Amino acid sequence: MIKFLIPKEEKYFEHFDEMIDNTFEMAKLIKQLFQNSTFDFELQNKIFSLEKRCDEISDKILKRLNKTFITPFDREDIINLSHRIESISDSLKALASRFEVLNIDRKIEGVQKLTDIIYIQIKNLHEAVYELKHRNNTVNLCKTVQDLESEADMVYKESTKNLFANEKDPITLIKNKEILDMLEKTVDKSQLVANAILTIYVKNS
Repeated sequence: MIKFLIPKEEKYFEHFDEMIDNTFEMAKLIKQLFQNSTFDFELQNKIFSLEKRCDEISDKILKRLNKTFITPFDREDIINLSHRIESISDSLKALASRFEVLNIDRKIEGVQKLTDIIYIQIKNLHEAVYELKHRNNTVNLCKTVQDLESEADMVYKESTKNLFANEKDPITLIKNKEILDMLEKTVDKSQLVANAILTIYVKNS
């Protein structure tokens, strides 16, 4: 009787898989959004919908924790991983929103490289989350995400340096710097997800 009252542990892994699926799709759309010469509202709406779905799944995880006696790993680690993935989706939504609000009408140096790095980071996180249940190749995938953060840091610094050296219009400088800052923070948030996954891996090995 008791086993029917305890939700299956596998549901947590399903929720994490779905969250990272949506976040990975958002990363693809952000790349497209910044590649386009004109702002694409359809892409933005898709990004907003995916972010909302991530929020809903995060809420499901918290509600499930209130009913579950046995969890696949520590409750605080479940909450932390959920919040970290949700934080990336929040950042991607914010990027889509600011891109529209700031009316960015020309390419910004470094943005293409940073969106590529974010995409590759989340691609690796996507695989790492899927492997979390079986703990296969998790460390290597997370290490790749961490290494990409260092690469992004160099791109960000060089792009910011060139922006201040070459951009004469103060309004454009402020807008472009904000976009670069937001991308750099998204890279950092991806690294935090990798750290959260590694913590789970180490504690449960």
